[in-house]
Amino acid sequence: MNEARSLLRQEAHGVLATISLDLPGYPFGSLTPYSLDQQGNPIILVSDIAQHTKNIQADSRVSLTVVENGDQNSGRLTFVADATRVEDDLVAESYFKHYPSARHYGEAHSFGFYRLELKRARYIAGFGKIFWVEPDEFLQTNPFWGEAEKRVVDHMNADHANALVKYCTKYKELSIADEDQLSMTGIDAEGFDLLLNKMKLRFEFEEEISTSDEARAVLVAMAA
Repeated sequence: MNEARSLLRQEAHGVLATISLDLPGYPFGSLTPYSLDQQGNPIILVSDIAQHTKNIQADSRVSLTVVENGDQNSGRLTFVADATRVEDDLVAESYFKHYPSARHYGEAHSFGFYRLELKRARYIAGFGKIFWVEPDEFLQTNPFWGEAEKRVVDHMNADHANALVKYCTKYKELSIADEDQLSMTGIDAEGFDLLLNKMKLRFEFEEEISTSDEARAVLVAMAA
């Protein structure tokens, strides 16, 4: 189950399928960025005037299909869910850390957050490795959600910018220029996320962690 969850955490966009109002009964697909909430359910930010939002408001049944590195021959996950409107400052701030420019979307149109609450997930990782995953197998509570995550993220961004660069060069083999914008955007039990300009970078821990002390130790070790 870790592979399926890791894929969802690694990527940043998926194809959101809703049930069409204009063509009743037919699926309607649209490319949608997402972040994750405390349990690992995707959070999307959509305009009230968008077609997929109108579809959701009429029928909350949706799916989100995520493809590893945009390659259909790699891992694929279809996240079947119910979409529910959510108004939560922690959810909003978490989303905006991953998509800073989204803070200004509301200036043009009315936008709202929706949580995709998992019903079942279908994971495909090659021939012979295809299976369904139930919510209690897939979802995992983030022990750093909220203030604990904010402390780690703010500390790394304010005091350890050099470590962030080291993560990119050592683990992703990327060259970071002075003009690049690089920041940590989140941390969870299985890894952490960086934002390089507008590109999401996911880093996995070798073992799960659950405390700030464990986070400090593994982040120091990875930068060493």
